[in-house]
Amino acid sequence: MPSYTFRCEDCGDFTLFFKSMSGNKETAECPHCHAVGSRVFLAPNLHKLSRAVSSRIEKGMEPQRMTRSELGPKQPKKKKKLNRPWQVG
Repeated sequence: MPSYTFRCEDCGDFTLFFKSMSGNKETAECPHCHAVGSRVFLAPNLHKLSRAVSSRIEKGMEPQRMTRSELGPKQPKKKKKLNRPWQVG
């Protein structure tokens, strides 16, 4: 869902969310004072993570190798209880 920032002369900046990107989005009505506001073009919100943070995120995505003793005792499987009197078995 695209969001666009507009500037009202009286109220300042406000953000609107639209369902599609089609159409002319140069002006919009202010939700507070209902005046016409012009669109503000902002730089995209890009950021870079530090190496320590990015490696920690990547490390968390790797599957951990565990032994059977670390997993704990094996849990018995529950039998499904069928509520179908016509089915045998």
